[in-house]
Amino acid sequence: MSEIKETMIEQDNKLHIVRTQEVGDILTANKRAQDDAPSMHGDAKFRFVGRIPFVIAEQWQKECGAGIGTQEFTQYVKKKLKDSDYAYLRVKKW
Repeated sequence: MSEIKETMIEQDNKLHIVRTQEVGDILTANKRAQDDAPSMHGDAKFRFVGRIPFVIAEQWQKECGAGIGTQEFTQYVKKKLKDSDYAYLRVKKW
């Protein structure tokens, strides 16, 4: 898990908090898993789909207005992961 860094910037009498995360290791692991992970694990009802950096999950939470871990958030994430712009976060398709 990569560390999340917060930077506070004062601008126009407002305090802005910027959160960043180095995600290179996560993306490398996703790419490796794309090549190595099986599509299914026998009769398992669940399978590994991908890794989402926490700062991206936080942004998606703000966009959809639902908390991380809720059903609404899960549906939003599925929609986002199907978008080709986020293919680098996916390991396998649904």
